[in-house]
Amino acid sequence: MKTGNQYGCGEHGMVLMTSLMILAVLLAVGIGAGVMVRNDLQISGNLRRGAEAFYVAAAGLEWGKREVAQTKSFPPAPQNQSKNFAPGEFAVTFLSSKMVEPLSAQVVLRSAGTSHGAQQIVQAQLTKSHDLVDAALALRGNPTAVKLTADSIFISGVDHDVTTTNPVVGAKSRNAVSTADDSIGTLVLNALGDPPRQGVLDSGPDMPAVATSDYLSSGFISEFADQLCASAASIHSVPSTGVLVIENQVLGGLGAPQLHCIEGLSTPGDAATFAGTVTGVGILVVKNADLILSGALRWEGLILVTGNDVSLKTNGSSGTDLVGAVMVNETGIPGTDRAILDIQGTVRLLFSRQALSRIVPLVPTVAWNNLRQSLPSIVAQNYWRIVTP
Repeated sequence: MKTGNQYGCGEHGMVLMTSLMILAVLLAVGIGAGVMVRNDLQISGNLRRGAEAFYVAAAGLEWGKREVAQTKSFPPAPQNQSKNFAPGEFAVTFLSSKMVEPLSAQVVLRSAGTSHGAQQIVQAQLTKSHDLVDAALALRGNPTAVKLTADSIFISGVDHDVTTTNPVVGAKSRNAVSTADDSIGTLVLNALGDPPRQGVLDSGPDMPAVATSDYLSSGFISEFADQLCASAASIHSVPSTGVLVIENQVLGGLGAPQLHCIEGLSTPGDAATFAGTVTGVGILVVKNADLILSGALRWEGLILVTGNDVSLKTNGSSGTDLVGAVMVNETGIPGTDRAILDIQGTVRLLFSRQALSRIVPLVPTVAWNNLRQSLPSIVAQNYWRIVTP
């Protein structure tokens, strides 16, 4: 028979076993919690490094956009490069580049971002588009005076729909007037009076109404006009009387824009006058002569006046609508009282990419290489995606 002491020893053994089991469970829970914390920290670190690598790759895309915007080649073909950036580095590769239209190209680029051993790869497609003109009205050369005496004149660099003449929502604006230097800009601002008349010049909120421009130099405009006239099917010469009158005519339509070139005389004082009701779609080039717009005129596209002793004048009692852009380039040395721009009557000059895009087929192939390098451009991102699985 067992004694009481023997029973007591057995009970003490059970307590010990229970305590050891509890300690083992607590140790297992502690180890498990430690492993979970370590794993969470490791996952958080991986996510942080992955996020850093993604942002570095995104920075590479922005760098690539800048390279596409700045390159002069067409279609754009920047060099592949790697750059250190904050916590890591990105490597940008330009996968493809192709011309879509004479003034538009598409570029596919890929950016690999690396940060603390993690890597993310993103890819995007960009479209680089050139505008044929940098403003609704481009003034170049050696003008000595500008007159804006009309009671109803509106010059807008906001992009307009050619049919409705309403602003295009979301489109990038250009300047209302671009000039080669500040002196020409001063002529424009002085013509508006002191204080300046309101509601005459218009542009987007991020674009000044009047600004100097490095695009479309005077020499380039002269060369461009020569190239256009060399390919023009319709060439008009100012007669010896000094006045060429074009009255009540239709010069091109939406489906068939036309290129017209008017050649002035070697002596100053000659002019091409548009009278009555005239409509036109296309490009109108006037060389070495004044362009005088009277009556009712609507022109969709580009008007280019260039040469010695030239000007654009409007004096019609009816409305004049110029939708697209106008360039006036004085290459001579005019008198101080001779205005390169003399606006009277009711005139609207509205920048329109749609109107300018219609005249692209009229530009001769020989002009494109130099032309693109002299034009402003816009780089838009069509899509981007993560390539890293």
